[in-house]
Amino acid sequence: MIKLKDILLEGLSKNKVQAIVDRVFPQIVEDRGTGKKGIPKIKLHHDIYALASGIDDMRGEESESSEAMWSDETNTIWIFYPNMKDEEHIIRTILHEFEHTHQDPKKNAKYRAQGYDNNPNEIAARNAEKKWKDYIYIK
Repeated sequence: MIKLKDILLEGLSKNKVQAIVDRVFPQIVEDRGTGKKGIPKIKLHHDIYALASGIDDMRGEESESSEAMWSDETNTIWIFYPNMKDEEHIIRTILHEFEHTHQDPKKNAKYRAQGYDNNPNEIAARNAEKKWKDYIYIK
C-alpha cells in the first residue's frame, strides 16, 4: 500500500522541475547576464553517481543529498530532480549554480582547500540564492 507520506517525500516530478526551470531561467539569465562560457544548459538527472558513471541504476552515499552541480567542461548545470523539495528549492539551486558559471573554475581547487563555509565561490553562490523571491511569480 502506498502511503501519502511516502508520496510527499519523493520530491517533485521531473516534469514539474523542468517546468519551473523553463519558467524562471530565462529571467535569471536576463537579470544576471551570461556566464563566462555563455548561457549554460540546464539538464535534469536522477542521480549524481548514475550521471558520473553512466550506469543508470548506480547509487552512492550522496545520492539522496546531491542537489545540483555545474560542469565547467560542458557549461551544463545538472539538477538532481528527485532531491528538489519545492519551487523555492529549485530557484535557489538554479541561482546558486548559475553564480558558479560567472566564476573562474581555475580557482576552484585553491578555494576548496579553504572549506565549503570559507570558499569565496560558495559564499557568492549562497548569497545569489537570497534573490529567489524575485523569481517566484515569473510567468
